[in-house]
Amino acid sequence: MPAAARRHGGLPAACRWTRTCPRIFEVNSANEYWVKGGSLAHTDTLGNDVADPGNVRSYLLSSLPHVAFSGLGICQQPRNPLVPNRALRALLVALDEWVSEDKTPPPSRVPRRVDGTLVRSQQERVNFPNIPSVTYNGLLTTGDLFDFGPSVDDGVLTTLPPRLVASPYPVFVPRTDRDGNDMAGIRLPEVAVPLATYTGWGLRAAAFAGDDLCDAAGQKIDFSPTKADRLATGDPRFSIEERYPTHEKYVREVTHAARQLHRQRLLLEEDVARYIREADASTVGQ
Repeated sequence: MPAAARRHGGLPAACRWTRTCPRIFEVNSANEYWVKGGSLAHTDTLGNDVADPGNVRSYLLSSLPHVAFSGLGICQQPRNPLVPNRALRALLVALDEWVSEDKTPPPSRVPRRVDGTLVRSQQERVNFPNIPSVTYNGLLTTGDLFDFGPSVDDGVLTTLPPRLVASPYPVFVPRTDRDGNDMAGIRLPEVAVPLATYTGWGLRAAAFAGDDLCDAAGQKIDFSPTKADRLATGDPRFSIEERYPTHEKYVREVTHAARQLHRQRLLLEEDVARYIREADASTVGQ
């Protein structure tokens, strides 16, 4: 293994001596875990959890794509339309308060190895359900270790193209609930009170290198409208009818999820109101 791979540290290390360390929020979607080795931001090269430095907080936006899309595109399933805006607004306020008022920010919210919410990508470990007409192959982008030569620490790359070292860094993904939505992280009301399964990963359609990763898109797999519909297709996920037998129940659950995030400073009051208005205006449970 190259000497650089056995080194510890990074650019923020020097700030400790000058007491100029910036305060940082690291915010990732689920897609970063599947396509960009996102777990390496809070695990070591052996796959163990690593605690955040005191000046850093880390957050997963559960079940979100890297970029919100709609329609199939080149993917097998409809792409994930969820956007991070409302969570990011609250986090920006919290970061500003941390910097300007020294107000302690919300604790990190990421999946962890120690509690079983950060796992290898095999379906049985992720707990992803067997959804009719949905392919699950556990494919993800690995965290490869490259050797650029002995002078890489000095900024001189002598081995080009770099040599791939035999063992990649272990990369993990968020474990899901019984619906296939991420368990850990910031679960926005769309994920906490879902109408579909939302994932950070997706696969390409047959005409576009089928079963390869569909990059940043993720996917949205709607729940069946009724119990009869889901039983007819063999879908293990409860239908919308079973989850929300009345419109009032749906609105009540969205309200609870939104207000809970607000209490945790992960959603602003005006966005709580927006969620409640949108739920009330929907036809869910009617």
